[in-house]
Amino acid sequence: MIAGRWQHLVVLLAVIALLGGCQSVSSATPTPGSPTASPSTATLTPGTSPSTSPTSPPTAVPGPWQPAGTMAVGRASPHVVLLGDGRVLVVGADSGMRVRDDSPRAELWDAASQSWGATAGLNAPRGEFVAVGLTDGHALVAGGLDQGSGGCQEGGFGPPGSQASFSSSYVFDARSGSGTWSKVGLLGTARADAAAAVLPDGRVLVAGGYYFTGETEGADDLPPGLLAAYRRPPAAPPGASQPRLDDIVMPPAGIALATAELFDPAAGTWSATGAMHYARFGAAAVTLTDGRVLVVGSEDGTDGQVAKVADGAYDSAELYDPATGRFSLTGPLPAIDRTAFTKLGGLPDGAPQIDSNGTLVALKDGGALLVGRDAYWKHQGGITRSFRFDAATGTWTEVGTAWASGYDPQHEVAWSSPGDPLGDRALVARLADGRVLVAGGLDGTGASLATAEILDPATDGWSRLPPMPEARAGGAAIALPDGSVLLVGGFNDATPAVACDQPGGLSSTVRFVPQP
Repeated sequence: MIAGRWQHLVVLLAVIALLGGCQSVSSATPTPGSPTASPSTATLTPGTSPSTSPTSPPTAVPGPWQPAGTMAVGRASPHVVLLGDGRVLVVGADSGMRVRDDSPRAELWDAASQSWGATAGLNAPRGEFVAVGLTDGHALVAGGLDQGSGGCQEGGFGPPGSQASFSSSYVFDARSGSGTWSKVGLLGTARADAAAAVLPDGRVLVAGGYYFTGETEGADDLPPGLLAAYRRPPAAPPGASQPRLDDIVMPPAGIALATAELFDPAAGTWSATGAMHYARFGAAAVTLTDGRVLVVGSEDGTDGQVAKVADGAYDSAELYDPATGRFSLTGPLPAIDRTAFTKLGGLPDGAPQIDSNGTLVALKDGGALLVGRDAYWKHQGGITRSFRFDAATGTWTEVGTAWASGYDPQHEVAWSSPGDPLGDRALVARLADGRVLVAGGLDGTGASLATAEILDPATDGWSRLPPMPEARAGGAAIALPDGSVLLVGGFNDATPAVACDQPGGLSSTVRFVPQP
């Protein structure tokens, strides 16, 4: 879905800039009773919760970054799959509901040459689909959104045109020289932005997502009773310095789903399985070491234009058991520790909206790590947090640094917490020895990061790595058979993620080679 937090943060900063020009407001981070005090020197160190005392910085360790070739297409949010022959398939260039014209293009990375080459692409533009590697070495693409009759429209928060969700699925076979896509069975329910994971027996679980029902093209299409709720505020007069705060929430474009389906690669068909307890879309999912699938959270259904997401979906997680075909609820994600940010200005009231559920990886101990879960209060600030799941107890604990930003109305100052965050939209992958690489992402101000760290789950210890050659967020990281990790695409401050048919996203790739 369209990233909401950073759009609202830009508006928030514009308001603060306006106040500064009119009232000479200080931009320093406030301390209680001193609106012009210097920023706090306290830091929140990875491996601690926001409320714990600071500890020493992570230990620096070597870790070379090697260039891994350049793709033909810049991809801010690529779908990356490791094939059976060791090559890597990349396809798609998601920009939320705005499906890019070049999204069907696919490329293959070859480890021997450290380079990318063209291969057969999908038959039509497609966004928000699932892509997974099958146990037979092929790749599966299923569901998603088409471009719609209006095509891909650039700019603003308006509707991207009449669209439809896909029920089709395709399997990619790289054994021929050019690669081939073969159409296989249809999903029982067309769905986009679903969660997906491969089961130990080779079947693929697809759960949740949303069915796209279309959305109105303007106020004339709205029922009279809803017109007032969705009317846009008037634009500022020409030459006015006051920014336009557009708080409009578009009518629902889709219906969130709780249903789940299984794909059988041998038969090329889909069949229904047990439904989740909550309808959810944009959820994170991973197969645990015991064969169960963990599904976490949901993106926001109000600002994200998707209806029927229950409040309980956002901070909950469910486990799918292939033996029974049923989901069971686990413990909820921990509540935000608001006291940790009181001295910085305090977090806004109410529950924040989920913009991104983060990246979920399975750990060797049977649990999982969820990195970079991002939420925001519209026009007021946001917070990024990370968690560890204990499969034995079914509980979650917060790990790393909670990174927050907000606006202190008492002192009319924007603030962001200090420290070294595990960024929103970080690139995350588990190494062969069980450690976890966390690279890049976004900090609390929306700036892209080049920082990288490794978590050792056995000790809960974090090790600092040399920074990446360039900052990146929103790309994909995939572990390779030789133990290295390939980091693909993403975006940064110099190369932003631009929607639709405009160039956007990084085409560069880099490989991380862990040291002994």
